[in-house]
Amino acid sequence: MSDWILEAKKLGFLEPKSCSLKELEPVLVNLGSKSSYLDPYIAKNLTFFRYPEKTFPAAKYAISLALPYYNTPLEKSGFSIYCQSKDYHFVLRALLNSYLLRLKLLYPGYTFNALFDTGLILDRAVAYSSGLGFLGFNTCIIHPKAGSFVFLATVLTDLPLEKGNPLGFCKQCGACISACPTGAIKEPFLLNNNLCVSAITQTKGYLACKECEMIKGHLFGCDICQLVCPHNQLVPSSSILTPFYLLRKPELLKLIKMEPEYQLVLKQSAAAWRGLNIIRRNALIALTFNNIEVDFNEIKKVAVSDPSHLVRAYAAFCLEKRAGENYWPGALLNAPKEAFSFRDSIKYSG
Repeated sequence: MSDWILEAKKLGFLEPKSCSLKELEPVLVNLGSKSSYLDPYIAKNLTFFRYPEKTFPAAKYAISLALPYYNTPLEKSGFSIYCQSKDYHFVLRALLNSYLLRLKLLYPGYTFNALFDTGLILDRAVAYSSGLGFLGFNTCIIHPKAGSFVFLATVLTDLPLEKGNPLGFCKQCGACISACPTGAIKEPFLLNNNLCVSAITQTKGYLACKECEMIKGHLFGCDICQLVCPHNQLVPSSSILTPFYLLRKPELLKLIKMEPEYQLVLKQSAAAWRGLNIIRRNALIALTFNNIEVDFNEIKKVAVSDPSHLVRAYAAFCLEKRAGENYWPGALLNAPKEAFSFRDSIKYSG
């Protein structure tokens, strides 16, 4: 087994695979005609993803890495499994830095560049082309042993490596398509990001009433299409990433008030990257659409005195829907026009 494989496994990665950068373009060539469905970041950078040699002229090959993060979820947590633990950005960056140091010692004279998440390389395309995993109907990469609950990363290099050996596609049972509550998986291998519950929970600012109904009890992210996948039924729990208990079983009112213990935990997780008020907004939406007992006096305080106009508006929304009380005048005080548009979307939705 090659040293670059052994060193990755020592750090906790699954056995990595490699491919030539020229193998990526055929995988991505059809995405251009479907850009309206794609994540905005992917749509914007699709040309870079198809032709990475333009951005990284020295690189010829890619190493595909996967770090498993699965932990058995508690029922109705609201937080996606990936953001219940320490922020994977910090974890991956530390592991990748260690990996690069080892590669440079083992292969002097060659260049190595590590990327993940928002780098100008599409990690899923590299993972598929290299044979790290299958491609699922929901566009997730499914590792044969760890399922789709993996964080992906890529190392670009001029070190001569083997070309990829793609594994092909998932079992194609359609369970993910049937389970998606918003119909976001338009067809096999095509996800409409505009309808994806996970994407909607991470949208900044105001959500229309229809979008609120879509996410309901989801606080940040969504795992539905992954949890029903047969490839994920016997996945072992991660030994590297341990979930925070508060995020496995959160209390909505404490989240809405953003009490100190939740602030502390969330700032260590990936759920906080959009800001804590987005999570508070989503918690108020969850409270609005679920028959959970709550002290509405606490929600009234939020509606009239919270410094965030976004949170005040969703508190007023909750009070109107759950308690039949009008707290909009105070909630909309000095609020931007988007807040008034949100209120109007509720009226027009019936």
